[in-house]
Amino acid sequence: MKIQYLGTAAAEGWPAPFCRCEKCNAARVQKGKNIRSRSQMLVNNDLLIDFGPDTFYHSLLYGIQMDELRTVLLTHSHTDHFHPADLYLRAIPYAYGQSAEALHVFGNEKCETMYCAAALHHEAPDHFESFVRFHPAKAFQSFCSGDYEILPLKAIHDPRENCLLYAVKGSDQKTIFYGNDTGSVCEETWTAIKNWYFDLVSLDCTMGNQPSCATHLGLEDAALIREKMLENGNADSNTVFVITHFSHGCTPLHEEMSALGREKGFLTAYDGMELNL
Repeated sequence: MKIQYLGTAAAEGWPAPFCRCEKCNAARVQKGKNIRSRSQMLVNNDLLIDFGPDTFYHSLLYGIQMDELRTVLLTHSHTDHFHPADLYLRAIPYAYGQSAEALHVFGNEKCETMYCAAALHHEAPDHFESFVRFHPAKAFQSFCSGDYEILPLKAIHDPRENCLLYAVKGSDQKTIFYGNDTGSVCEETWTAIKNWYFDLVSLDCTMGNQPSCATHLGLEDAALIREKMLENGNADSNTVFVITHFSHGCTPLHEEMSALGREKGFLTAYDGMELNL
């Protein structure tokens, strides 16, 4: 299983477009791994986690053949994670010569509302829904899409909607835990994954080296989740642990954050980072 972190920032990106804080100014000068777009992950070449406003940019930057995508998993409806207007581009007259197979998008109730509104927009083709199909995803109700077994999990994030984390198993039996946008891992989710072993655990670290908040993790609490996964048998010494989804307001620049993460057993993601499990 091939994993690529297409974007690794929180909602505003880094440097944030209107921000002149010390860390945003430093990122503009130093560039490299300090430049972070909105978070998104590509699994192999056919599964995408989240479909935010930087999707088109990512497709250009990393040479992604977007017509090969078959599955999109949405964590929640916040605009840095779901930008439904770009789904129009999957349909004729915006795209030609692609497979007849539709793109299957899975998400919660608020994401479904946004998808339906997009389908009714005056710019959406009449046959939009035959190119992009939405499927409701509910925590703890597993499903299959393409070559993947997928278990949505409960996140602790925005109480106004049912935000999701995901456990994903590929046809090669490799597994990932995708834990962006959550303030912790709730007991219901721990119970649901008790029989899962993960080759990759990807955790939110929006708060960087600052304490966690109600909706996002910091490094210390991410480390506690890592320890519990090791204790529970969800992971072992072969598991790759990664932190991502960083905010310029809380997190140091990449080199310093990478050193801090390494001390806790984590790789620190950067835009474009690839892993082969």
